[in-house]
Amino acid sequence: MKKSSVITLIFGILLLVIGLALTVGGAYMTVPHAYYHHGPGYFMYSMRYTVPATYSGTAMASFGHLVFDSGLVLMVIFTILQVHNHKEEKNLDDKAKKADFESMKKAKAEAVDAEVHEADSSKE
Repeated sequence: MKKSSVITLIFGILLLVIGLALTVGGAYMTVPHAYYHHGPGYFMYSMRYTVPATYSGTAMASFGHLVFDSGLVLMVIFTILQVHNHKEEKNLDDKAKKADFESMKKAKAEAVDAEVHEADSSKE
């Protein structure tokens, strides 16, 4: 893998995680929280709803969606880079194989033309 592909993958994963965290945090901020209170008697009961930050939570959730979507886009870019790099590597491998085949043919042709000289081991 090339450096650009690895960097794109890392940023994509980070954006996906951050987007998920922002979306969950924003959804938690917009949900009303109920507080129950029981009095000293049987009929004394009260309930109160509070929403901590409605508009901030909505904005945070929307920003989380945007960050998550950008992480998905980076994953698509990573996939495109990987496919493109694979094609380049395949072309380079094909060129290297052709060059090796040509050098083997040349070596074979030179080997046929060369004279073979063997050392006589009986004279030693």
